[in-house]
Amino acid sequence: METIETDEGKKEVMNSWAFASMIWTNAVAGNTNALAIANELFTNKDEISTFLEASKAGNKSAIAGAIGIIAFALDDKLAEAFEPNKGSEY
Repeated sequence: METIETDEGKKEVMNSWAFASMIWTNAVAGNTNALAIANELFTNKDEISTFLEASKAGNKSAIAGAIGIIAFALDDKLAEAFEPNKGSEY
């Protein structure tokens, strides 16, 4: 969690790494929504099953690797979402 200043005062927000951790933890637990999100964010779809199996076995490197992949992908998606559109009036 991070604290940011807004017009309404200080707010506690979750950074992309914490959010990625929540997604992966739930994906490993078998949550279909979390698995769908992870599937969307992994560029190499073949890696997901390997990371899931290793994570379920308690492999901390696999867990950290999967969270890293998801966190960076989230950051990329956010950057894309807020890129100015060419030709846009805004």
